[in-house]
Amino acid sequence: MTGTHRPILQLNWAARAVLALALASPAARAQQADAAKPAATPNTLNAVKVTGQRNGGVDSSIITAAKDKILGRNFASSCGFLSGYSAAEDDVTLAYMRDMGMMDSPSNEAERFSDLSPDGNAKTGTHRSPLDPSTADPNDISGTSPAVACGGADRRFSASRNWIARKDKSLLQAFEAYEAGNYTEARAKFEEGWNKLGYEEAAMMLGRIQLLGLGTPANTPRAIEWLRKVLDARYDPVGDRLRFDPSKPDQINTRVEAALLLARIHLTGQGTKRDPAEAYKWWRKALDYGFEPAGTLLAQAHLSGIGTQADVKPALAYLQAAAEAGDATAFYMLGQLYQHQLPKQPAGVPLDLQRAGAYYGAAAKAGHLEATFAAARMLDLGEGVPAAPERAVVLYKDAALKGHADAQNALATFFYSGEVVPQNLATARQLFQAAARGRQPDAMFNLAVMLAQGQGGDKDMAAAYAWCALAKGQGHAQAATALPAIAAKLSPDEKARAEAMLKPTARKS
Repeated sequence: MTGTHRPILQLNWAARAVLALALASPAARAQQADAAKPAATPNTLNAVKVTGQRNGGVDSSIITAAKDKILGRNFASSCGFLSGYSAAEDDVTLAYMRDMGMMDSPSNEAERFSDLSPDGNAKTGTHRSPLDPSTADPNDISGTSPAVACGGADRRFSASRNWIARKDKSLLQAFEAYEAGNYTEARAKFEEGWNKLGYEEAAMMLGRIQLLGLGTPANTPRAIEWLRKVLDARYDPVGDRLRFDPSKPDQINTRVEAALLLARIHLTGQGTKRDPAEAYKWWRKALDYGFEPAGTLLAQAHLSGIGTQADVKPALAYLQAAAEAGDATAFYMLGQLYQHQLPKQPAGVPLDLQRAGAYYGAAAKAGHLEATFAAARMLDLGEGVPAAPERAVVLYKDAALKGHADAQNALATFFYSGEVVPQNLATARQLFQAAARGRQPDAMFNLAVMLAQGQGGDKDMAAAYAWCALAKGQGHAQAATALPAIAAKLSPDEKARAEAMLKPTARKS
């Protein structure tokens, strides 16, 4: 058996490789392995994954939040559909006053006005439509211009916006059409919502529709225009800034999503000229908007010299700040830096295995899959810490259960040898098969050995040959040595089955 992984990950049981198979005479045809062809490798990213998907129906909170922002004092005008700001109108203060029954006295209530009475107190004002031109004051400033004080034009502007927003259903209808796959109608409704009230969510979705060509030809320049409208909208650094939650690292707001999408467009050159420097700029914006994992992206840019000058000093600063904010990927990358495991290890970072192990451990606790495997491997090999295979097995199991192919292969070798855990060849074979389906070369070869020798289940020379051939195709040297020996033991029928596994025919409908 062999337990080697990727070239940089040499595990401590590599010496157990079986280079020469003790093959007995071919037995009767065994049951064919159910999958000699491995499945596609899962897409494991060490960067931030941003999907922007909205599945499971329309979330009403999106609509409510969009309308709340439209009516907010920082968006509409200095009035914000309220009187001038007072500390007594703070949400916490108002909640306390309600709980203590202090809202009963008129003296404790803020002076407010309604969209039916924009020029006075809602309790005493005359009910009239804010859209009635006869209510305009010719000496007042433009109704769309914000004022320092809450003047009549500001009140009419806020009242008119509230009047429209209360009755508007365009955003809800747009999302419903989008979820139903009716992109033409969705696009029309999102445009209606933008034109009526300037919903940032509408501009964001229009950018996505144009970029992906949903119900319309893909148009990246137009998509960029819509995304820029999101980022050019009025921004409150206090209320609008994202509050990053490490337990929900993919949770973003509309502004952050637009910045990340613009960065991806310019980094990949999707429908436009590739411009890594522009991508770097939008990552900076995403970080400014409160998305802490953007610091990890900026660090990767500095380490690779993509979009900016290669410089390990700002990369470390960005990673440390992101790690302090709880970004698991930042912890993992710091571990890679101090373990010298990056493809292009920058100068100026000393080898520090203890520090690397600590960073891997922190990322593993946050659920980072690659970090969990890296921490297990260091404990297994005794890198930076005394070897602790019993602790390594726990971490290998955690990663294996989540589908990590290298961890599945590593855990299988423990069950194969009976080290730390009781020997169980059936479990070892199952784990090798799971890892082999994840295109893990060592697992492919290990599974071939067990199939050829009938260990942990029925003997199957045809499946053994198929898996060994796949391992050889992945560059596995031991598989290349063993393959002729297996081939020599195949019956004509087994050879035909092996070839069918390696070159499956299309299923007949």
